[in-house]
Amino acid sequence: MELIGVYRVLPKMKMTIPKEIAEKWDLKPKDKLVVYYDEKNGRMVVEKWEKK
Repeated sequence: MELIGVYRVLPKMKMTIPKEIAEKWDLKPKDKLVVYYDEKNGRMVVEKWEKK
C-alpha cells in the first residue's frame, strides 16, 4: 500500500480523489468507485468499479 497524502473532508462531506490516483486509475467524470469500511481497523478502502 502506498501513502499518497492526507486530505480534508469538504463541508458537504465530500472527498477529493488525489490527482495521482485519478491518473493511475484513468478516472473520468461519472466513473464509479466502491467504498468499503473496515470497522476492525477504522479505515476506508476505495476501489475503482470494474464491471466483469
